Amino acid sequence: MLNPEMMDASVMAAVRSVRLLCFSNDADINCLRRVDGSWLRACANLTALDCTGLTQLATVGDYWMAGCTSLTALDCEGPKQLRTVGHHWLSGCTSLTSLHCTGLTQLATVGNYWLHHCTGLTALDCTGLTQLATVGNYWLHHCTGLTALDCTGLTQLATVGDYWLCDCTSLTSLECAGLTKLAILGDYWLRDCTSLTSLCCTGLMQLVDVGDYWLHDCTRLTALDCTGLTQLATVGDYWLCGCTSLTALDCTGLTQLVTVGKCWLGVCTSLTALDCTGLTQLVAVGGFWLQGCTGLTAVNCSGLTRLATVGNYWLQGCSSLTALDCTRLTKLAAVGCSWLGHCTSLTALDCTSYT
Repeated sequence: MLNPEMMDASVMAAVRSVRLLCFSNDADINCLRRVDGSWLRACANLTALDCTGLTQLATVGDYWMAGCTSLTALDCEGPKQLRTVGHHWLSGCTSLTSLHCTGLTQLATVGNYWLHHCTGLTALDCTGLTQLATVGNYWLHHCTGLTALDCTGLTQLATVGDYWLCDCTSLTSLECAGLTKLAILGDYWLRDCTSLTSLCCTGLMQLVDVGDYWLHDCTRLTALDCTGLTQLATVGDYWLCGCTSLTALDCTGLTQLVTVGKCWLGVCTSLTALDCTGLTQLVAVGGFWLQGCTGLTAVNCSGLTRLATVGNYWLQGCSSLTALDCTRLTKLAAVGCSWLGHCTSLTALDCTSYT
């Protein structure tokens, strides 16, 4: 056990094994208000980290915890006055089973947040983060035991930088119902979450701007609900690839979407219909690639009445597509290079509106 009075450089340099790190009310550390940096690395015997004594702590700079392979619990009940955290890095804590933030009710700002290779983590509870307004980049990577991600407490969250959720192979659903104030989201990357079956965006009614959007190799995803995205105006590049169980893509809720960068739909082999009827305000698309969607039979472009500019257009390997009706694209003035290949069932291509 480490006593706070022993924490000077000479003593810490000699430490080789820590089983318990405790900040308690009987030590002077309970008056601590600011910590510029906290690093715990390769403390393989550390089983618990008790912060109940840090009742006055308001600011933490960078927080790094890596390779603490025996750590099973991380108690955040103590720092109830904590308002600001810089970069947060939690990596390789393979025995950690849950992460509860219920005590962090005053936390308003978090810099970059990285949760990596915590393979024993099964639940991430954000219900206590009711004042959190800003998060820099958020990465959740290779937490293969994580089954649930609860965002219901994040009711004040307005801005998130890049959001990456990768290799969380046990995650079955992602619920955004609590994110009612979220307006700006940087790049969004969802990859190799092979148990994810649904992605619901019904709570994101204030979201206006999204950077690049990547949904890649979520092989059990059957539904993608965009009905809540009624204020979304701008999306960077849009990449939907390898979601082989996705049967339909409904864009009816995207009534305010004006600009999309490059749009790529690839190898979504169960996708049978692409409905664009809700995209009535869409004016510009950087480029459009539709490739290897072998089950796609229909593309409904009837809602694209304002579309004026499309970059390169690539339609290849959609072997079940029988017709492509472009008659409603009356405002289309500029198209880059077009490629139509290996659409072996296509019998009709109507471009009569291209005046």
